[in-house]
Amino acid sequence: MPPEQRRAAIIEATLPLIHRHGTAVTTRQVAEASRVAEGTIFRVFDSLQDLVEATIVSAFSREKLLEMLEGVDLGPDLETKTRSTLSLLTRHLDTIRSLMMAIHHTQGHPDHCIKDELEARRLELDGWLSERFAEHADELRFSPTQYVSFLRLLATGSVLHLDTEIDLDTAASMALGGALRKDQL
Repeated sequence: MPPEQRRAAIIEATLPLIHRHGTAVTTRQVAEASRVAEGTIFRVFDSLQDLVEATIVSAFSREKLLEMLEGVDLGPDLETKTRSTLSLLTRHLDTIRSLMMAIHHTQGHPDHCIKDELEARRLELDGWLSERFAEHADELRFSPTQYVSFLRLLATGSVLHLDTEIDLDTAASMALGGALRKDQL
């Protein structure tokens, strides 16, 4: 296997391990998951720290975002699209939260600026979602871009457990219908 493919395969195998174990992941776990000898890891990466950093940088790449969105169908109508978007954003933000916690526990800091990558991916994802809500612009009180921002806010609260009594279905219902009862409108 060419070195770049081997590197990519090791990074791919490491990502779920970081989600599961954080920076306590071991080279033995990585070797087993990527089906290589432990020594192979050190021929590709200078250290376990370098591997962890490379994996985190890869997870925040444009390619990973496009891979995540490949084949995603949010649904045909505004309600289904809202629920699907909340679910997608919640999973995505939970991944980011998990990886940010891993970064926090690493020795040193990645060479790559994670903040810039996260902002770029947020803008790309919001743009992608806004395009999908554009066909419903006449159904919304706000622009599709503002609606996507609001859904991101709800998903962020869910991921950070800001309110554990609101599940995604309730959040979607509130996003679509507001908080007022119909007899109060």
